[in-house]
Amino acid sequence: MPVMAASAFRRSAARSPRATGEDGIALVLALIFSILLYILVAELVVAGRMVRATGENDALLARMRTQMTYQLNDAEEQLLADLASAAAEGEGGAGGLGGALGGQGAGGLGAGAQGAGGEGEEAPPDPASNCDGSRDAWFQPIGKPDGDLTTYVWVEDENRKLNLLALWSPDEQFAQLFRERVVRMIDVLREDTEFDVPLGDAERIVSEIIEWGTRAGSEQMPKPLPKAVDEQRRDISGMMHLDELLLLPSVTEDLFFDKVIDGKVYLGLESTLTVWTALRVDPGNPEKIARQRAAAESRGETPGAGNAPAGGAAPAGGQGAGEAGQGGAGGAQAPTPEGLGILINVNTAPRAVLRSLSSAERVPDRVVDGIVTFRNQIDEEAMEAAAEQSGGTEATDFGDMQLGADKKLKVFETIADLDKVEEWKGFADADAKAEFQAALTTKSEVFAIHVTPLFKRSEENRIYVLRRARSIVLRVEEGDGSIVPIVPFEERIGLRVMPVDLQDDVPDLTVTYSQMDRFAQEERAWNPFLIDFYLPKSMRDQFYTGR
Repeated sequence: MPVMAASAFRRSAARSPRATGEDGIALVLALIFSILLYILVAELVVAGRMVRATGENDALLARMRTQMTYQLNDAEEQLLADLASAAAEGEGGAGGLGGALGGQGAGGLGAGAQGAGGEGEEAPPDPASNCDGSRDAWFQPIGKPDGDLTTYVWVEDENRKLNLLALWSPDEQFAQLFRERVVRMIDVLREDTEFDVPLGDAERIVSEIIEWGTRAGSEQMPKPLPKAVDEQRRDISGMMHLDELLLLPSVTEDLFFDKVIDGKVYLGLESTLTVWTALRVDPGNPEKIARQRAAAESRGETPGAGNAPAGGAAPAGGQGAGEAGQGGAGGAQAPTPEGLGILINVNTAPRAVLRSLSSAERVPDRVVDGIVTFRNQIDEEAMEAAAEQSGGTEATDFGDMQLGADKKLKVFETIADLDKVEEWKGFADADAKAEFQAALTTKSEVFAIHVTPLFKRSEENRIYVLRRARSIVLRVEEGDGSIVPIVPFEERIGLRVMPVDLQDDVPDLTVTYSQMDRFAQEERAWNPFLIDFYLPKSMRDQFYTGR
């Protein structure tokens, strides 16, 4: 037995090296197959997740597109309702269309409602119904929720901006005046900041803009309507779209789009320039305006005082300007700017635009600052009237997410209301005041409707998906009012923020947020048209109550 055991041991020992090698190969092969199987399964899982995420993203983008289209139409209806409410306010308000619209007049909630004296007593017309400004229902950006998707809408009037088409006016004197205004505007746009544009650079930018409109081959280029109707000036193409500025060497995206840094808004050229408000021929040309005035007087009409601004700018009256264009020398029809033309709405224009209308030597900074300060003051009389009409309670809209209490700020009903500003009233240079006033209006007719649907993927980590789009429309007052699309729909890139007139070093939003519930606070903080959206999280959190 011992001999047999020893023999078996020797045979086992002789086979062990080969058996050990075979076991190792099998183990390596099994490991390789396991790795390959893992790779295949992982690839299938990743591909499946990618397909699912792509499908979800496509569905989300389609929902966003649908919401943008719907909210654009809704904003157009709001502009028409604002126009109808203003007309009803002028006719007596409470018993007219203003009451049918739930008392929402052009001046905000409560306009056109019955007075506190009892049923049937008409409330006095709101002065804000005769102008366009901060008390209009369309002025503030608001959010429209739809499940987990919120679409934010901001209506911006284009009449707050300088129209670049005036740079190519046939009236050379007016074109030079407007060139100086554009240079001043760019120079003061971001003054006293690290993004300041020196005066020399501003002049170079304006020179490039003028050269762009008269570049070689312009006679073959497509032309905007204000240029296309002037057969004698086919060498000028002007601009079809404001985005053409980005083709100029001196205009960068940082200068073109808005910026928000350290709680301050730095407006870009897109917020202060336009090409949409001159809807017919070139503004300027005093001979044409003189013919229009003569034709109007021959028909027994009396053109409104101040409708022909100094330098030959477009007429100020919406309907009067259109009527003045019927007829001309020898009975021929003379083309005319339609509506307000290139006049600037003093209720909405950024400070840089107002500052550009006259030099600081002619109209001091204190006067311009006084105008801006005035329109940011609370109108106590309007607040008291609204409280009386609502029975002492604040009117509330439960359909959309509002931005807090409805504070009614002061507005300029007419240009003559500038005398309510102490700095303006005490300013003694009558010629400078007349030149400044001639460029102003208190109404708007061309609007940019900005829509931004936003989907929150993670509120805690602030991860979101948003798209930007806008439409440029003309609001026509004739008849029952209508909306004429100028740019029906275009997707946009770049930052756009509602301007802030009075900016402190650190924005103090504590009072604003303290008047809102937690839900309203969050919605304001997520509104991409407000500065709050771009503040650091630590700065936003200090405004929220209960934290």
